[in-house]
Amino acid sequence: MNFARRSLLAGVPLLAAAGSSFAKTNQIGDLQAGVEKAIEGEGVLRLPAGSFTVSDLRISGTMRLEGVAGRTTLVSPGGAPVLLIEAAERVTISGIIFDGGEVTARDARDLAIEACGFVNSKASGLRLEGCSGRVTGNRFTDIVETALFARDSKGLEISGNHVHDVGNNGIQVWTSEPAEDGTLVCNNRVERISAKDGGTGQNGNGINIYKAGNVLVSGNRISDCAFSAVRNNAGSNCQIIGNSISRTGEVAIYCEFAFEGALVSGNLIEDVAFGISLTNFNEGGRLAVCANNIVRKVKGGGSLPHTSGIGIAAEADTQITGNVIEDAADTGINLGWGKYCRNLSAIGNIVRNCGRGIAFSLSEGAGPVMITGNRIAGTKTAIQGMNYTETVSGDLDKGLIAGNLIS
Repeated sequence: MNFARRSLLAGVPLLAAAGSSFAKTNQIGDLQAGVEKAIEGEGVLRLPAGSFTVSDLRISGTMRLEGVAGRTTLVSPGGAPVLLIEAAERVTISGIIFDGGEVTARDARDLAIEACGFVNSKASGLRLEGCSGRVTGNRFTDIVETALFARDSKGLEISGNHVHDVGNNGIQVWTSEPAEDGTLVCNNRVERISAKDGGTGQNGNGINIYKAGNVLVSGNRISDCAFSAVRNNAGSNCQIIGNSISRTGEVAIYCEFAFEGALVSGNLIEDVAFGISLTNFNEGGRLAVCANNIVRKVKGGGSLPHTSGIGIAAEADTQITGNVIEDAADTGINLGWGKYCRNLSAIGNIVRNCGRGIAFSLSEGAGPVMITGNRIAGTKTAIQGMNYTETVSGDLDKGLIAGNLIS
């Protein structure tokens, strides 16, 4: 392989290859040399169409690496990592397919990865540690572990990507310790996410937040996940807004464990095992607004056979208002779980054709709840007190009761 010298941004070379690929003996070394020359001039390295064998390529300075969209492929030999971006600023990667190995960026500022493909990785597709910037318009498919894993981000946008056919999780946004993160996860298409490594929710999620605060998950289309479409574990002040969700094997939107402050609003959820759960007050999970969602065709069962078919459930300091719940096999709205029941309100919801309309905890230690202004129709029982799964009150099933219209 030879570098063709051309006038391109202060003499940074245009990488050319005879035919459609590098010579087999020197692809890796020559490409690394090209990267170093581009970094030296803070310029652009352009790769032609073709398939190039590469592993452990490194970028440690400002540059732009471009391929011919859909036609330039960097192939990992034997599943080795393809590319490491480390302690670099203003790196842009565009139009390249990474095939067979993971791409990693650490402590990269103003990173831009756009219009790329991540395919056939035996680990993750793209792993980001302590990065800022944007990941936009990429495709992630046939990946064994996680499509895109981002930890301890410093101002990251993940938008407009297509993530599909992944072994364990689609997009993961984590922090090492509970902290503000602020990642935007917007307008992605996420589908067919499996739980290859099993578990009870660690895997099988479309978008997974862990300890990361102030994350915004909005406008995504998420379907066919083995567990949850959006699963927030201990991430505080997160917003889950305006997502379209179909066919999940467990809870479609799950805020669990030590979260504080969740806004779940304007989502459309259908054909799921369980709709929305705001839970684990025993671990500190509390403080939410669940408003203006449509939740329908909630069947129970799924990936965990004991999962109840509940539309919306909450345990502490939560307002449930303006939602429409239809065809939940067990319960439309569930307020509290045993003694874990504090400051719960269900106001102005429509609950239709559910096994039970609204259930609330009457267990020892449970706090009072407010249930008013709801429209409940076509349920087997309307409003009922519970001690965990045991019924402990009669059915409030006649006419206008406590401001609820029941028929």
